[in-house]
Amino acid sequence: MIFRLYYFGGSGGFFALWHILLGTNYSCVLQDTDQAYNEIKGQQWPTISELPTTIFDLPDIVQEELTNNHEWKLVVEQTMENRISGPRSIDSKFYKPQWSVNEDRSGWKETEKWPANLLTQKSSFENKLFFHCNPKLEDMITDGNKKILLYTDIETQCMLAKNKNAWLYRKDHNPMPQTAKFNGFEVYHRVAEFAKYTDHQIRLQDVVNTEGQALLDIFSLTINENNVHHNNMWLNLHTDEERGRLENES
Repeated sequence: MIFRLYYFGGSGGFFALWHILLGTNYSCVLQDTDQAYNEIKGQQWPTISELPTTIFDLPDIVQEELTNNHEWKLVVEQTMENRISGPRSIDSKFYKPQWSVNEDRSGWKETEKWPANLLTQKSSFENKLFFHCNPKLEDMITDGNKKILLYTDIETQCMLAKNKNAWLYRKDHNPMPQTAKFNGFEVYHRVAEFAKYTDHQIRLQDVVNTEGQALLDIFSLTINENNVHHNNMWLNLHTDEERGRLENES
């Protein structure tokens, strides 16, 4: 099965991505750990597709090499974790660095661990999750069993993007994005244009106020403790003004 998550900057894309990773059995390859593994791979090491789930199941000679090289061991552990098709944890080596945001949030964008769609496509995951930031039309019409469009009202989107130096605000200018009406809200115009190509259109505030259940309903699943923790953690990274908008259900 293939699910695709679409969003435009400042709409909470990584927040929603991790709700899905923490609450479902859909997976994606995060960053290019495959390349790092192949760069250090010894002659007697297994291929990525043959990797076991733990270091202790590797051949003895490989375990010995990893014991003597901590950096290699870390790469192998991360590659293994990245290849597991199943729910992730808030204790994941990928989850914690994603949200290591400074108090002033100046480096918010620098902490992001991006999914690598091409590597996800090549993976052996049974249930694949593809991540599309600021999608173009060709991204919308590609194959997928289910397509989810995450959006929010333009005022919330611009506030979050500006405060995080994201989206249209990456280069210190003050843009005036085009808008359109969608589901009773004034939104970035491409949200309204692209909605017809998706199966589900989910408002960011609905995800926040249901602790992720608005997303997991699409998978016919119920949120777990990881989702609740993730939701609270993410909200706590925001200012009172931002939280006021994010927790506004109307």
